[in-house]
Amino acid sequence: MKWLAVVCFVALALGIVGVSAAALATQYLFQEPAATTWSRYLEPEIAWQRAKYPSAGWLFDLLQSFLDQPDPREAFIVSSLPASSPEDLSFSLVGPRAAGVLDAAADPSHIVQVTSVKEFHTALTSASPGTAIEFAPGTYEFSGRSIEITRPGALSRPIVVRAVTPGEVTLRFSLAEGFHVRAPYWVFENLVIEGACEHDSRCEHAFHVVGSATNTIIRNNRVIDFNSAVKANDLAGQYPDEGLISHNVFLNRHPRNTRNPVSVIDIVSASRWTVRKNLIADFAKAGGDGVSYGAFFKGAGEGNVFEQNVVRCEWRHHGGIRIGFSFGGGGTAQRFCRNNSCTNEHYDGVARSNVIMDCPNDVGIYLNKSKGTLIHNNALINTRGIDVRFAGTSALIVNNVIDGRILARSGGQYSQSNNIVDPLAAAFLDQVSQEIYADPGKGDLRLNELDRVLGKGLRIEDPGLDICGQPYDPTAPDIGPIQYGMELSCVPVFP
Repeated sequence: MKWLAVVCFVALALGIVGVSAAALATQYLFQEPAATTWSRYLEPEIAWQRAKYPSAGWLFDLLQSFLDQPDPREAFIVSSLPASSPEDLSFSLVGPRAAGVLDAAADPSHIVQVTSVKEFHTALTSASPGTAIEFAPGTYEFSGRSIEITRPGALSRPIVVRAVTPGEVTLRFSLAEGFHVRAPYWVFENLVIEGACEHDSRCEHAFHVVGSATNTIIRNNRVIDFNSAVKANDLAGQYPDEGLISHNVFLNRHPRNTRNPVSVIDIVSASRWTVRKNLIADFAKAGGDGVSYGAFFKGAGEGNVFEQNVVRCEWRHHGGIRIGFSFGGGGTAQRFCRNNSCTNEHYDGVARSNVIMDCPNDVGIYLNKSKGTLIHNNALINTRGIDVRFAGTSALIVNNVIDGRILARSGGQYSQSNNIVDPLAAAFLDQVSQEIYADPGKGDLRLNELDRVLGKGLRIEDPGLDICGQPYDPTAPDIGPIQYGMELSCVPVFP
């Protein structure tokens, strides 16, 4: 009998070790409690087996009791905190500036002041290079057709649509598309733009930039309650390249009740756009597949840059599958890809100096057929990490602070160096950012662990600026999006 007890003990021990190892492997891959993952994938099989073998129902009920775990992606919770008014959405390092964003090149040679929607439409029909159309303070209601932008500006004399003082003009769009930009060299600045549709599926875009609308600039605005606030794509074989989206706030007050795509910044087939110094928060899709994105570039564009942004997937509401940022997104039908080729979804993209946080149900950065991608000096806080997916994807991932893991899937390839990322911590669902920063859950990125960050980064050619606007040390940069060793002049606390 002694040997039988030993065998039972060894079998039990091996079983516990095996289940524990499987649980840790599951948690590393999926970045959620193993029981939640197993429940999601095994419950349909258990239900099928119970129907097939009803006499063993007691066994399936026992298994079900172990696997009955709620899926956090399916529960949408809206915070009890009062929603901020657009005027309150002002932050020290990202988002709109109270005095605007100065640009000498956009100084107008002709100013047209408008006080009504009708006057605005009239002004659009006669605008010429160097014109600034200025709304008088107030709220303007738009409905019916989109606002067609068809008259071209010029490189040194763009056409500007603006409020003189940021925040004093609100445009309420009960429109599928607001500004439909089809001409180059336009600037939209200092506006509050709100979706005001009865049904979420009706308010698609605040800006739809297409075709020959190169060099479009969208800056210093507060854009609220749209499925994809900024959409760009080709038209008749022309591509709206060289765009700039800077110093804006993009958010939704509630999860979008729609089956349509929810991707705050949705750039398809366009190249050499820069998305900089924006706050992108609270994007969620409550219908369809439940997957949403803070921003992506896809459709075989190239050379796009995502830098110095704060992406907060969950802020005032929670739930759903929210991905912080992507090169490649969910993929593109061939007819929408640049030159009708989808060999890769993106080429030579750069994601740098961003804080991407509170994406607990999916990754902070997702690469889908993205060739030659550089990801450096970001902080991914309370996310599942980075997915590098599909043949054709290649990435260099350096100098980042990463909660979660870096995972190559389906033929994707990457090399990584000088990151603060811990596979063992990822398997136990621990967050390395909690050790590095003072209070990352509240956006406080003042530094705790100096020795792990200061001067420990890999030198990058042309690294841009950190999120505080400081240069990177040219020989030994700090790890993460903030250069603490460069006479730090900002307080790195984010919303």
